[in-house]
Amino acid sequence: MADRNRVLAKTKDRNEKDAAGKTMDPKELKKEEKSKDEGKMEVNNGEEAQVINGARATSQNGEMQVEPMELPPFEIITGNRIDPFAFKFQFKNVEYSSGRNKTFLCYLVDTGNMADGLLRGYLEDEHAGLHAEEAFFTKILPDYDPACKYTVTWYMSSSPCVACAAKITEVLLSRSNLKLCIFTSRLFEWEEVAIQASLKALHAAGCKLRVMKPLDFSYVWDTFVDNEEQPLNLWEDCKDNYEYYHERLSDILQ
Repeated sequence: MADRNRVLAKTKDRNEKDAAGKTMDPKELKKEEKSKDEGKMEVNNGEEAQVINGARATSQNGEMQVEPMELPPFEIITGNRIDPFAFKFQFKNVEYSSGRNKTFLCYLVDTGNMADGLLRGYLEDEHAGLHAEEAFFTKILPDYDPACKYTVTWYMSSSPCVACAAKITEVLLSRSNLKLCIFTSRLFEWEEVAIQASLKALHAAGCKLRVMKPLDFSYVWDTFVDNEEQPLNLWEDCKDNYEYYHERLSDILQ
């Protein structure tokens, strides 16, 4: 009799659970299933793995470590005025530019039409995907007019890499009505033979390459930086660093 009662109790309990599942809101069922999927554990080679908010967490020796999600590449940033702290850090003409993994490109474009005035602004990259130099031609001058005469001036935190120098050279050779002058704060990896060759090719294509003088830094500060009308206090070794890079560039282009 006791066995019969236990069987009846289990059957009743099972029927009540089945009924609850049938009457549960479909949205609630999906939430429950999703919660189970996100919290499920996998066992592989003695390690436990768990999905947490889309990232995979592994547990080994009792310690949980979350593997970072893969982030999309940074986009090119454009604007009219640079943050003053970013300018002072990124444009500082130190010899060893540790941590300065961006390129800031300030530009002036004169098409010869006084009514239009000068086109002015800046681009910023993260050395991921499209670089600032190439982005200038796709974002700032996408509609090239062969009938216009373009006079373009760049003030850059660092000189172009090999790939960018090659791209600029290609543009200059194909657009005889575009003149470009580049003022750079620092020379990017100037000791590398490939870099030196690319700068020579750029120079041969008609690009004027200059190292920024102290007065050039002040000009960029006044023209392109959100300085709140505060004067620029140049760093102590600015002039010495200019002379150092000026000599290096002269040796490369001679």
